[in-house]
Amino acid sequence: MSDKNQNKKMVEKKEVTQKVNNAHAEYVNDRVNQISQEAQEAINLIINVVSSVAQKNKEKALEEIEKAIGKLEVLISKDPELKLVPIDVKEQVIDYPGGLEDIVKAKDEVVVLIAAGEVQLAREIMLGLASEIDILITALPLGGYPEVLKAIVPLIEQEKFEEATALLYEALEILVVEKIVLPLPVLRAKQAIIVASELTKDSEDADKEVLKELLAYAKEQLAIAQALGYGRVEEDYKDIFEEIKKIEKILEGDESTKGIFEELKEKLTKFMKSFDKVSSSSADNKEEKKEEK
Repeated sequence: MSDKNQNKKMVEKKEVTQKVNNAHAEYVNDRVNQISQEAQEAINLIINVVSSVAQKNKEKALEEIEKAIGKLEVLISKDPELKLVPIDVKEQVIDYPGGLEDIVKAKDEVVVLIAAGEVQLAREIMLGLASEIDILITALPLGGYPEVLKAIVPLIEQEKFEEATALLYEALEILVVEKIVLPLPVLRAKQAIIVASELTKDSEDADKEVLKELLAYAKEQLAIAQALGYGRVEEDYKDIFEEIKKIEKILEGDESTKGIFEELKEKLTKFMKSFDKVSSSSADNKEEKKEEK
């Protein structure tokens, strides 16, 4: 391979990595932009109320709780159907370092360990079998929240600070944590195909060796995603792998490369969107804890 072609491939690989990083940041930023300023301010005011109650400063506590109720009522008036308002976004990246063969070997080992009753050892391996961006969204459930705060007002007025504090902590615990799981291998495959699409969208004679490498990389990443169980393991990947086969045949022949990645790019974009939703949700609610006890 000539130095020129080698350098070109290195550039394309760097471009894929950069696109993955950009897409990662975009997913997180989109969620950050959904955070309501009013909800954040309301939570901060409630935290201030806790401090004021702890200091037995009745006037300041009443003033701040009134502001918090006002903020929440503004949110509800803007959208009466609004159920949850994001107030915080965090991300966590888990990226399995091995390849497809390593994953298959690890899964086989898990089966053997479980059959031998070594569940905890199997669990340790299973926890590492992930390659994803987890976006954790803490949201404020609006329903009933202003009523909880209004119920605290008479307690503060009567200087029942301990009871008021208990209700305040309960109010603060009525938060919902939602989780969105974005599989990194699917994201990487999509970005590699976007690069291939850009090279072939208006070109009749793109470098087929470069295109083969991008396609092979995307195929490998999708196989990893499938092995790790992202999506419906059989149904979701069938059409995508069939489209990859079509492109592989074109790249082995003399046909034009113009536009050959557009269909695959569309399929991968749709597939990636299927993950961009809440996969799990949990609430830290004292009433639920009491019932469990």
